[in-house]
Amino acid sequence: CYFINFDDLSRSHRCNPLDPASMEDITDASESARTILYGLNRSWQKKQGDFFVDSAINFVTAVIWYLRKYQNGVYCTLPHAIEFIQLEYDKLFSLLNMQEEVKSLVGVFIQAYQNGAVEQLEGQIASAKIALARLSSPQLYFVLSGDDFKLDINNPEHPKVLCLGNNPQKIETYGAVLSLYVNRLLKIINKKDKEKSMLVFDEFPTLTAEGVIPTISTGRSNKICVLLGVQSMEQL
Repeated sequence: CYFINFDDLSRSHRCNPLDPASMEDITDASESARTILYGLNRSWQKKQGDFFVDSAINFVTAVIWYLRKYQNGVYCTLPHAIEFIQLEYDKLFSLLNMQEEVKSLVGVFIQAYQNGAVEQLEGQIASAKIALARLSSPQLYFVLSGDDFKLDINNPEHPKVLCLGNNPQKIETYGAVLSLYVNRLLKIINKKDKEKSMLVFDEFPTLTAEGVIPTISTGRSNKICVLLGVQSMEQL
């Protein structure tokens, strides 16, 4: 039985939602970047396809995947990604450009930087940097960088009960991080030959969990039951 509690670390375990072992390809990095940024900027969900929104997501995707590939993912955590993004552009782009798989994602940013289009570059990147900076706290960093357990709660060899705790006064911050946990968990557990499991989400509208819809649709065949708690149809 494991708990995630950002308010009381004495009652919390530690878990890295960007565990490199579960990040199989760059789409995992892209989904994680989208989840965390949508959670921090709820209005962005209505702006899918917007140039600056997509640019911010691509930028964070590149950073996460760079960390996943660097030294086999030893620094692939959200805290490391947040700190990495704060580097000066010269050093940041030089490092990102060394990873073949992210060159296509960072090429447009490097070109804008080399052409002196600083205002455009700031518009593309600053929104991501500002949003992620809100997660810069010792409590979040401590929990998000640990490895007390994996998110494969329905693993027949290591079944788990996992309780994620939110705080109504810090929903905008905690909700984004919990959404990342939930989306990564949904991706990991929806597989064949696992233990039967149940997912209970109280106050579900506080999460940005796009992965819950395909889980409801396809998870039944993998013995997954989903229960969503909402207060009204409008919230749903």
